[in-house]
Amino acid sequence: MENKEEKMTLEEYQKKYSKPYNVKVIKTWLFVAYAVIALIIIFCLCSLVLQIYETFDKNVISLYVSIPIAVLVFVGIYVIPLIRIQRLKPFKTQNVSNTNLKEVKKYNKELREKIADQIIDIQSKVGNSDWYNEQAVGKLAIARHTHDDTALRNELTNLYNNDIKKAAHKIIRDKSLQVGLYTALSPSDKLDTAIVLANNTKLIKDIFYLYGFRPNDRELMKVYYQIVTNALLSYGLSKANLGGKILEGVPFVGPILDALIQGLTNGGFTAFLGFQAQKYLMKEYRLQDILEDVVVEDENEVNVIISDIKADITKELKHSRAKA
Repeated sequence: MENKEEKMTLEEYQKKYSKPYNVKVIKTWLFVAYAVIALIIIFCLCSLVLQIYETFDKNVISLYVSIPIAVLVFVGIYVIPLIRIQRLKPFKTQNVSNTNLKEVKKYNKELREKIADQIIDIQSKVGNSDWYNEQAVGKLAIARHTHDDTALRNELTNLYNNDIKKAAHKIIRDKSLQVGLYTALSPSDKLDTAIVLANNTKLIKDIFYLYGFRPNDRELMKVYYQIVTNALLSYGLSKANLGGKILEGVPFVGPILDALIQGLTNGGFTAFLGFQAQKYLMKEYRLQDILEDVVVEDENEVNVIISDIKADITKELKHSRAKA
């Protein structure tokens, strides 16, 4: 957090932290990422359905059973998590100007309060939650009840830097081990890819829900393209059969080494995705906290600058007309 005694001006914030981006372009690329992941999952599920069809001697009944199941799996592992992620709101920390600074601060304050209410609600319903320290949540509840925004910001920061950070690391560790084990034991390259996509999507959904917000669209786009990268890498590793090539001619050892390579790689890249998502969330939280203390330059000084610019423009126009 920035030193509260030294107020940063909006111009200083823009130079140091703000990286404006074209919202429409980012949303387009984000949609492309959604579509690519959906197509890869559909391809994997269709391949698995065809394998089942072939296994049962091309019995049509197997299609009647497997296709609805594949549709339900697609909705469960991708559509529902995607909708839940989109329902979460991001903090506004980019494309901030004099005209919208007050509105951005108001929006961020409301989002902080919503996150605090969510944490308090979870703790009250679950009781001894593995995510949050009861004493810390109690202080957060007092800050919320007294409408003390400064205390609320401090308590949220404390939770994010301690309890929530530990809980996120546990989620990442557990999901990475799960992906590594499943892909190591999986007999199919398509199944490997589907496992990576499903678990990677669930991982970021769980982390975002733990923090109570999602990154902005630009950072979210990077997260989804990392998921695509992880899936393609998993598919490539399954096809490469590195263990068999390294220990060619050695019975049993080659497939075991291949499974080990796949498990470690897929688990490692899943962990990388989780830590990347966590880094983006904390970056956004710190930026909104800094932005909360940003001040606009003296209004009179701004008005003087605007007046001088108008005078210069008027002077140039008169000079141009005189020449004409």
